[in-house]
Amino acid sequence: MKDIFLNRWVSGNLTAYIVGLGLFHPLIAHGFTGNHDKLLTMPQLIMHTFSLVLFVLLIIRSQIGMYQLVGDPVNFKWWPLLLISPLAFWLGYYTLYIPFDILFLFLSIGVITARQFRDYVKFPTKWIRQCIAIHFLAALTGIIAGLGAYLLFYKGMPDLIRDIATWLTISIPSSLVIAYLLKRCLKEQILMPAEQLILLED
Repeated sequence: MKDIFLNRWVSGNLTAYIVGLGLFHPLIAHGFTGNHDKLLTMPQLIMHTFSLVLFVLLIIRSQIGMYQLVGDPVNFKWWPLLLISPLAFWLGYYTLYIPFDILFLFLSIGVITARQFRDYVKFPTKWIRQCIAIHFLAALTGIIAGLGAYLLFYKGMPDLIRDIATWLTISIPSSLVIAYLLKRCLKEQILMPAEQLILLED
């Protein structure tokens, strides 16, 4: 059962970040409304937000699949990710600009995910710190890889191809960090239902 949980953690995060953020986001946000200045038009704002919601829905879908292995799915709170994470992205974008939109987005996902699973780990405080720190590291990894590749290799490419290449270069390394570093943490920390019963009896 624990192996199934860990495999879902890896596959779910890789899919959500690579497909949702790496492909869907640039295709929807930039494919339909084109490039933008710092101040987006209303259609651009709508399509960017829609693409972010799709990305977050992929994360929610994968987390529900994991959550039902350790707890009652009825207790899973989907709305913080759906509402707070896109808002965090825009807060970072319109206050500190790029790349803080990515940093704020990842940190919001890290905080919410940490709280979502804190009742099903051995050491909740340690888990919360691990989850937030690794999402922070993932954001830095993606930002450095994506912006570095953009400046060195992608800048002269056609607009949409450049955007997809940049977001894939952000999402692939960041997804690997989240999937595999947190898998190591969860392998030690996650409590499956049988282990939860033993703790309750003690």
